[in-house]
Amino acid sequence: MNKTEPRQSLPEFLESWQWFRSLPADLRALVLQTATERIAIGGEFIARAGEPTSHWYGVIRGYLQMYVVGPDGAETTLFCLPERSWGADGTLLKKERLQYDLRALAPAHICLIPSQTFETLRQSSIEFNHFLLDTMNARMGAFVGMLVASRLLGPEMSVARALLMLADTKLQGAQELAISQQEIALISGLSRQRVNVAISVFNERGIVKTALRKGHLVIHLLQLRHYVMTGGDPMNSWREEG
Repeated sequence: MNKTEPRQSLPEFLESWQWFRSLPADLRALVLQTATERIAIGGEFIARAGEPTSHWYGVIRGYLQMYVVGPDGAETTLFCLPERSWGADGTLLKKERLQYDLRALAPAHICLIPSQTFETLRQSSIEFNHFLLDTMNARMGAFVGMLVASRLLGPEMSVARALLMLADTKLQGAQELAISQQEIALISGLSRQRVNVAISVFNERGIVKTALRKGHLVIHLLQLRHYVMTGGDPMNSWREEG
């Protein structure tokens, strides 16, 4: 089984978060002692619906897909956790079993913090609780946007919302995403052919570019966010920016 090599160590990943750096020494030591890491190939299950929630998941590299399967076997993506994001916090807070499957959409390097450590942090750190609130608020906004796109807007908007979900919204300008059109299709609930049409439209508008590396896509975050926020209204292409 081929695995991808991690490009950032677990301690380095944790140290990159303000909530971790703000912890007292004993709690930082607890997190470092109890956190583990996992390398997963694309398509590998991380957790299954109905299982007890045992960890809080941080994505060091790659993407994790949260999805449900209907009685007819059809899949519906609930959310996609991109690089430098966390998931399963809501289920941990409710102390319930997972209501969705969680799998690596692409090769992934994952940080796993045990539920007991998660609860200790929640009971002890105001900074940690603020981070959880911000994380869940942002995820709820993405949920609402995807629901509106799937029910009221065209397929291009569903693809645009999926790309925005995968992007690091703290950055500006161009970003290269390690994501294939087939994986975008799984997230947006469309066929690969329909995604290809949408990507072609976005390329003409200067929202995306095809990357040199296969399975990668370059997005222009400012253009993409404008497209989503205005319901598909065009703006000056980034090709015109040079």
